[in-house]
Parts: sequence; C-alpha cells; structure tokens
Amino acid sequence: MKKIKYIILLLLNILFLPLYIFFGFISFFLTFLPIFPTQTAKQNLRQQLNIKGFKSNILITQVYLNYLYYFIEAFIFQKLNLNICEFSDNFIYQDFYAELKKKYPALSEKGIVYILSHMANVEMYSLPVTEEVVKGKHNKVYALAQPAKFQWVNKLLSWYRVRPGMGVVMTDKSLFHKMEKLIQSGKASFCMLVDQKPKSGGLFIQFFNDYAAFPTSGLRMCMNQGMVIAYAAAYRVMPGVVRLKMQSGKNPHLKKNILENYQQIYAKDEYLIPAELFAKDKIKERETEVASEMAYFTKWIEEQIRQHPNQWCWDYRKWSRKPNIEA
Repeated sequence: MKKIKYIILLLLNILFLPLYIFFGFISFFLTFLPIFPTQTAKQNLRQQLNIKGFKSNILITQVYLNYLYYFIEAFIFQKLNLNICEFSDNFIYQDFYAELKKKYPALSEKGIVYILSHMANVEMYSLPVTEEVVKGKHNKVYALAQPAKFQWVNKLLSWYRVRPGMGVVMTDKSLFHKMEKLIQSGKASFCMLVDQKPKSGGLFIQFFNDYAAFPTSGLRMCMNQGMVIAYAAAYRVMPGVVRLKMQSGKNPHLKKNILENYQQIYAKDEYLIPAELFAKDKIKERETEVASEMAYFTKWIEEQIRQHPNQWCWDYRKWSRKPNIEA
C-alpha cells in the first residue's frame, strides 16, 4: 500500500511541478524585498547560523516553499489519504513504545507527551502513532491548537488534525481542566509544540547562539500528572512524505519509579546533552524538573534543525524577547 502511495505522490508532485517552480520564483524574489518575514529570517540566519548573502536567499526560498507544500499536504494529499510519515534510521516505533513501558511503569496508566518543534508538517508526526491507536495498542493522540480570532480558522485547524485520527484541545482558559480530565482517563497522549515564544513567562534557554523564551506550563502540568516525555522531529523528503525521528526524554520526574535491568535500544537517554538555562540558580523549585527536560530537548532539537535548516520557520521572531531585560 505504501509503494502505491509513493507512486501516486510522485505523479502528483510532477503534476504540481509548474506550480512549485512558479511559487519558487515568487519566493526567491520576495527574499530580496525589505518585508518583515524576509528581514526576520535573514537576521535570524545571520545571528544563529552565520548564513549570509545569496545562501540565505536560497534557504529562505526553501522555507517559503515549505508553506506551499504544507498547504498541498493539508488540503489535497490528506484529503486523498496519501500523506506518509515514516521513521528514519530503521527506527521501530512498536519497540520504542514497548521499551518505554518497561522503563517507566507509569506508562501503563498514563499516556506520552510528544514534544516537538515546527519542522516539516507537524500534523503528520502523529500518523504512525495513530496507526497503533486504530489497532487498539495505544492511547489516542491529542494536539493542542491555539484558537484564532476567526471561527472558520478554528474549524479548519480542527478539520486537518481530526482527519488523520487526532483529537484537538483548544488552548483557551479551560485548557488545563480539559487536559487533566483526559490525562486522568488514562486514554490520552499529547503532541505539544514547545518551540513557540510565550508572550510572557516561560524559561529562557540557550537556543543556537542566543537565549530564547520557551513555554513550560502545559508540559509542567503533564509531568506533574506522571506522563512520559518523548521528543519528536521530522523533515520533509518531498511534498506528502516526511521522515520522523523519536527520542526518549530524560523524564526527571519519573526517575524514582524507573525499572532497572531492562533491555534498552530505542529508549536510551544517556547521550542527551542539555542546553544552558538562563539564571539557573533563580529557577523556582516547581520549575526545576520541567526546566531540566526543556534544556535537554532544546539542545536535541537544535541539532535536528542544524541537519535540516530549511525545514524550520526562520521567519519567526523566536529571539525577540531578551532575558537580560526581563530577568
């Protein structure tokens, strides 16, 4: 079945090639204009990756093209049930999940929180997990969605995430109540984007060359409820196909309840390196565990972005908040 999907996707992408080329020319032209997204992307690439000049124009063009690919995946390929999400490096998700259950007994009663960044098509990350849900071997996966001002946008977000089998939880005032209810039911896992910039609060963590603000409240609540943390990142191979990588989190909140003498191939976390936390000694006690987890994730996701820099949203003002002003 997957081979048939590959063939159909290849043919459709050939059909859309004139559109890709046309949009690519428009995107390349936009990279020379002093518009806000281009200026932001060039500043970020220069400061964080030391990418300048013509090379930055090419990379920003690829970033803009990815928005078109996302649109086509959401409204055409997903409608035809063609999107493919496969694992990299011969990773076997079923074995990964089984190892986590052995390592963390809490997983028998609670779900997993998959924390991820805006790389490739984030809705497609859930496809392999959703397959296990259909087989009755996994908790249902819920995505958090920030409500838009317009109701039709909210319906669109829900439609796209519900189609592959995900649930949707809007991040409104009742978010924590909804999440707590789902967590306590023992039948929910979450996909949580944690590279967004919170308007206030959060933690400042070294991300590439500067400190950036990261949200923590949603993840902290899940950790307080005893959920297992896993990292996820993906890159687009071609429109309709993304390759996914997963990694067990450090899970400092579960270390007291960890099982020893278990076979560990996919659930290893010894090689993870933490990013630097700003004013680490001033972090509140209730934030120490989530700060530790986010530090490890931030360094891990930075490495994934460095491998595929054209897959991340460089036109986003991730570093606009400064810790030396707000600390």
